Amino acid sequence: MTDPQTPSPSEQSDADDVERHACPKCDTQPGSPCRSRSGAVTSAYHTRRFTLVPRLKKALRVPTPADRRPGQPWRPGTPPPAPIDPDLPSADIRIGYARCSALGQELDSQLDALAGHGIPRDRIFSEKISTRIRVRPKFEEALGTAREVKAHAPHCRVIFTVHPSLSCGRSSSPSRRAPEQSPHLGYRAVCDILRQCF
Repeated sequence: MTDPQTPSPSEQSDADDVERHACPKCDTQPGSPCRSRSGAVTSAYHTRRFTLVPRLKKALRVPTPADRRPGQPWRPGTPPPAPIDPDLPSADIRIGYARCSALGQELDSQLDALAGHGIPRDRIFSEKISTRIRVRPKFEEALGTAREVKAHAPHCRVIFTVHPSLSCGRSSSPSRRAPEQSPHLGYRAVCDILRQCF
């Protein structure tokens, strides 16, 4: 069953593209959903905003994804990263993710391996959470960051990177879920050196 809080890839893509622009109607800045007069997140983006996206000009309505919490009190989102000069040479941008199942297990070896592969610490997301739990907040946050970076640097490869210990055969592992949820992102598993490319 699909999690109602998880937007479809098309909804996520539309929302990301719309939120690259400020809203002419409610004055919401880039990175945030539209706001109603009562101060709640709107159920759909304002027309004057989503028509700023060329491919959405003929759309009748662009719904606000569930993860933006439509109907709930509005809060500013994360401003998108500054756009990269398209004339600059492209480069790989890596987002790291580390996880272990038990509180008694350590994450340091995974974090050190990812950092040793050139991923800045502020782009490495980690959590201690059971494999039985399907919704993993830091995993979703890492994917969201990867999508934002890709939206604002489309000429660069964004590589979602995890330690090989997470690249198991389970359907819930990041090695399965990351490519499925964000097929436009590169995906790699690394140890101290590059081990496998998906």
